[in-house]
Amino acid sequence: MKSFVYSGAIAVALVAACLIAAPAARAALGEHVDSVAGDATHLAAVSHASSVQGPFTVHTISLPSGTVVREYVAANGIVFGVAWDGPTLPDLKTTLGAAFDRFANASPTRGAGPLAVSDNDLVVYSSGHLRAFSGHAYLPQALPAGVDAGVVR
Repeated sequence: MKSFVYSGAIAVALVAACLIAAPAARAALGEHVDSVAGDATHLAAVSHASSVQGPFTVHTISLPSGTVVREYVAANGIVFGVAWDGPTLPDLKTTLGAAFDRFANASPTRGAGPLAVSDNDLVVYSSGHLRAFSGHAYLPQALPAGVDAGVVR
């Protein structure tokens, strides 16, 4: 019996090591749709059905906190926008991907209200207070032809 317990412990340790060493795939702003499922896994979220809305598809995931994240994907497979609403902010580093550093280093419009960053290549708007956050981000140059940025909500 001891050898079985010992073997089981080794197997668990190996699986845990593989999971820790595995790269975190996620579909973030500007990334390819192939990694949307990885995004849900990385955020410990539940992925919902996708909905096609003309020249783009919206993938929706729900975080354990109750926050809902929507990823807007163009026909070319690139995530051109993300939006969120719920009781907590999503992990913006994961959600914004490579755009996070531009967001963090941008000169935001600040005041008593929401945080807004608007550049030629990145738009981010985030507002809220405890238990009620919302926001969206998109890449203007990645918007599908004929699609208004207002769809990213």
